[in-house]
Amino acid sequence: MCSSDLLIYLKIFVMLVLLVNLAGCGASISKDLESQKWEFTAQQVKQPPSTVMFDGKHVTFIKGDNCQTYGYKIKKKPNGSTQLIMGKKSGVSHRAPIKTFEIQKSARSYKLKPTNKFAKHYYGEAKLVPLKDANSE
Repeated sequence: MCSSDLLIYLKIFVMLVLLVNLAGCGASISKDLESQKWEFTAQQVKQPPSTVMFDGKHVTFIKGDNCQTYGYKIKKKPNGSTQLIMGKKSGVSHRAPIKTFEIQKSARSYKLKPTNKFAKHYYGEAKLVPLKDANSE
């Protein structure tokens, strides 16, 4: 085997490894979000924090006896950032105002930076903190 063939195989291998890693980022965030309850705080929300639970394709916000469920998905962007997309009811659809955030892990919590006008208007900058950590502060 000549060195140019080896170089081509090496490039293909590196590209496959990067592709697998990038595809797994959204999945690992989803698994982490689904693994526990979260406290959700947002800049534009003047009420006490909500408890948030993720399961499969849905996120539920709980405040007292009131709860709202939205569809959600995690999407890896070409620039390397990860996006959290939330829509109303059973899924992310064109009939409901979609709210999009850039989601970044920060220690054990997640920072949510709004990336569309609905997310900016309804929430502003937001944060998800594991409920057990939020209660110990």
